[in-house]
This record gives sequence, C-alpha cells and structure tokens, in this order.
Amino acid sequence: MQIQGKALYNLLRHNWLRNPAMTIEPWKVEDYRQIPLKELWKRLHEIGIDLDEKRFLVFAENCESPEELTECLWLKESDVEGEDRLYLIIFELWRRILSKKQTLSLFCDEFDHRIDRYLENPEEVDELLQESFVELEDVLDQNTDEGRDPKDTFLLVSHYCAHDLESFLYDYIAQQIDKNNDLYASELLDGFYEYVQEQKWFDFLRIRLFFMTDSAQGSVILRRLIEQVQEDPELDLLLEIADFLLVKEEPELFFQAMVQACKLIECEEDFHEVALILADYFQSHSRPEAKALRDIHEKRSSYSPEEQVSASDIDFLFVQNLLTKEYSLAGRKDASDLI
Repeated sequence: MQIQGKALYNLLRHNWLRNPAMTIEPWKVEDYRQIPLKELWKRLHEIGIDLDEKRFLVFAENCESPEELTECLWLKESDVEGEDRLYLIIFELWRRILSKKQTLSLFCDEFDHRIDRYLENPEEVDELLQESFVELEDVLDQNTDEGRDPKDTFLLVSHYCAHDLESFLYDYIAQQIDKNNDLYASELLDGFYEYVQEQKWFDFLRIRLFFMTDSAQGSVILRRLIEQVQEDPELDLLLEIADFLLVKEEPELFFQAMVQACKLIECEEDFHEVALILADYFQSHSRPEAKALRDIHEKRSSYSPEEQVSASDIDFLFVQNLLTKEYSLAGRKDASDLI
C-alpha cells in the first residue's frame, strides 16, 4: 500500500519507537504535537520562511490543505528534504490554527493519533475512537453517494493512515465481540462491510456474532466459510477460525480448518503456528499428542522462520497424518480431498 503525506512520517516514527537504535535524523521522527507554538515559528524562520500567525492565515486562505500550502511556500524545488521539513511544521500549524478547515490528511493523522493512544490505554480513548469511526463512515458514505466505488474509497483513505486501517478495524470489532458488546460490533460491521477489501475476514466476525445467539446456525455458516476459503486459500484466516474453535465443541469444523491450514504450510513460521494451535487443542482435551507437538516445536525452535518445510519432512508428515486421522474420526470418512 502506498502511504501518503503525513502518514509516511507517522509510520517512520512508529518504526523508530519500536527500534530506537535506527539511525535517522531527529526531525523525521519527532512528535510535533509536543513542540511549543513559539518553537514552530522559530523553525520556520531557520529554514527561510518568515511567518507569524497572521501571515500564515493569509497564505492559507487560498489553499485547501497543508500539502498545498507547503507547495506554495517552498520555492527550492531541488531541496526535497527542506520541503519535507517545512511540510511537517506547516502540517502541525494547520492542525492547531485551522482545525476547522478539515482535510483527509488531517483527519487520518488524528485517527492515527487516537489509535496510538487507544493501543496504550484503551479505556481512556475509546469514546474518542468511536467518534472517529462515525466520522470515517460519514466520509466513506459521502464519497460513495457521489458515485465512487466503496472499496476504492476505503483504500484511498487508508493511504493516508500510518496504521493498517482495515486490520485495526477487524481487531477492534473482534475486541467488542470478546467484551460481549455485540450490538456495537454489529453496527460497525454493517457500517463498514461494503468498504473493506478482505470481506471473508469480516464474514467470520459476523459468524462469531451468530455463535453468541444461535451456535447451530453459526456452525452451518462457518462451514460454508471454511469451504469458501478452500477455494481461495488463506492460511491466516484458517488459523484465526481454528483458534476461535478451540473453545467450541465443534471438532469436525476445527479439524476441517486445520487440515486445510496444513496444506498451506510453506515455511517454519507456518508450521509452528499450525503445530501450536493443534497442541492447544489436544492439551485442552488432555491428550498425549499435545506433548509430542510441543516437543516438535521446541526441537525446531532454532530454525529460521523463513526456512522452507519439505513435504517429506518427518515432523510435517506426523502433523499431516494426525490431522487426517482426527478429521476422519470427527465425522468425515475421508480427508484426502483436502490434503
């Protein structure tokens, strides 16, 4: 995904916070929200732009965004780094002084900021984040009403966010379901379903809601989804489904998902994820296979996550045969069509 504008620097700052040893110029990863206004004007002067608030407002009056204002003020086209430094200062000044003159980049920057705060302290910022979801849905609906494709519209907005907006939305709705906030989770699904790219993941969230009120119907719909994923394989989704089924009395569905997941194993990372979920299942049923699987995981812990797993690998064959047998015992006579 091609990230645009301020989101590029937000992402750079996120990466730097995770790895402070990165060699990078401080101005690229600084938190501009914490810089006093007086210091921002001073920094403008240092790069050759003499503005105060009054002159800033005059220049901004004929510009639609901080990006446009930056282009208007910066005349040294060959000095790309200087223009970027100016942009970060102008963006922050616009955010504080012209907050009512909203732009997509400003909206997404605030959304990123609220997501950051939510990840640090969910309870403190949850109400603000919910406001952002309402505003996001309004932005998407308005653009769609004007004839734009819903998925393209969501993708465009996502380009201006440092966070993976669709993944965060999925995780957030899943958390609401975990908290039994089923009504709000359903509202979010209804509001954003037509916009997201990976609709099968959000179908799974709907199925989780079904399980809260009608587990029998949930099982029927989940079986259809697993069969749909078989036609368009996706390992991560199958593992998500299997992890959910660990706490449900649905052994046939669990092993159906796991048999398909085993078929998609390519590297050590994939193999470990499959083996550990399978170990958790047998552990929860007090089965000795759990220890054998954890021993395999421990034995291979030094392997590179990217190392390819051969179809003739003895541990892989053990897991494959175990899954085939258990799936047959769980209700299907033959799992060979899935392996």
